[in-house]
Amino acid sequence: SGGASGAGSGSGQAGHGGPQGRDRQQLLDATGIVISDEFEYAPPPRPPGWVGAYSPQARQLRVLQFLEKRRHRVWTKKVKYDVRKNFADSRMRVKGRFVKKEDEVLMRELMALT
Repeated sequence: SGGASGAGSGSGQAGHGGPQGRDRQQLLDATGIVISDEFEYAPPPRPPGWVGAYSPQARQLRVLQFLEKRRHRVWTKKVKYDVRKNFADSRMRVKGRFVKKEDEVLMRELMALT
């Protein structure tokens, strides 16, 4: 395995980021930490009051920034092209949907009769 990066570089990595073979043994000897394939990652302990990666002050700042952005959201719809809006307003609709041009003539005739 190993693509263009790390191929033949002697890093001992097989393209997926972990120490293999002799490098693994050297790492074990250098650190004194037992490396196991069954090792399950546990995040480092956080001081009390932390939320995720944020301290209470940093989280408060993030929440305030979010609330400020939320206050300035624009909920109104802006028409980009007046021509399109005028054309849509002039077309006939049935239950909110546009009617085909050929059907529109028939609908106008029917409406004129009633």
